[in-house]
Amino acid sequence: MRQTNGEPYMYIDGGDLVIRPLTAHDYPLLLQWLTDPRVLAFYGGRDLHYTPQTLKEHYEEPFDGEGFRVIIEYRGTPVGYGQIYEVCGNMSDAYCYPKTDRTVYAMDQFIGETDHWNLGIGTQYCKMVCTFLKEEKHVDAVILDPHKSNARAIRAYQKAGFSVIGELPQHELFEGDFVDCLLMEKTLS
Repeated sequence: MRQTNGEPYMYIDGGDLVIRPLTAHDYPLLLQWLTDPRVLAFYGGRDLHYTPQTLKEHYEEPFDGEGFRVIIEYRGTPVGYGQIYEVCGNMSDAYCYPKTDRTVYAMDQFIGETDHWNLGIGTQYCKMVCTFLKEEKHVDAVILDPHKSNARAIRAYQKAGFSVIGELPQHELFEGDFVDCLLMEKTLS
């Protein structure tokens, strides 16, 4: 694992799985993934219609606190996207997560190459990010909020050491409806 000094930057080399920063060169691939209805059925919603411009605007928007946007590579091939960010300010309220003096980060991710689903990549990715956050950033906990109906993602997160700590009724607008989510946490300290 390595990190540059000073700048928010994440690069993790786990052999078959590498996590590297998102760059503008990745936008065409991100656009491909975020226009695939199979991906959008789980991430964002099939009613989203990204263009190169809206994608650029959305994925260059700054985080409130420290954050990382990354590409997940499996055996040298980009297969997914992730964003990892500090939970600060009113974000605790959005997650119904108790305000604390602990350092807490949240994660969102997807595997965009559908032929790489069900290979354990998501679980391995989550474990690697949590190790990085613990060792490099001294983070106390990481949270996730998957849709309650996304059994595959929930199993992957549980395999990575996350536990369900609450329910988030009608938490996220998804394809025109507010859907129920779970609040999951992995304690790192």
